[in-house]
Amino acid sequence: MVVVELEGSISVEMTTGDSKPCKYTVMYEGERVAQYETSADPRTAGGRIGLRNIVCRHVSGVDKNAIDERLSTEISQNAEALSNEFGTR
Repeated sequence: MVVVELEGSISVEMTTGDSKPCKYTVMYEGERVAQYETSADPRTAGGRIGLRNIVCRHVSGVDKNAIDERLSTEISQNAEALSNEFGTR
C-alpha cells in the first residue's frame, strides 16, 4: 500500500484492487470518505485527474488546483513505491 498525504488531513491509500488494477481509499480526518477500484493508474494524467475529482467530490471546501498539484508532487515522490505496488506502466 502507498499512502499519499494531501491538503490538511486528507490522504489517499493506493493499493492493488481485487477486480481492477488500482484501488483508492480517500481518508479525511481519519475517516474513509470514498473507496473505489479503477483501471486508471495514478501515474497517468487521466488517473490523477480522476482521483483529484473523487477527492474534491467527497471532501468539501478543498481547492481543486491545490489537490492536483499535491497529487502530482506526491505521485512523483512515491514513484518507486507506486511501481512496486502497481508494476511498470
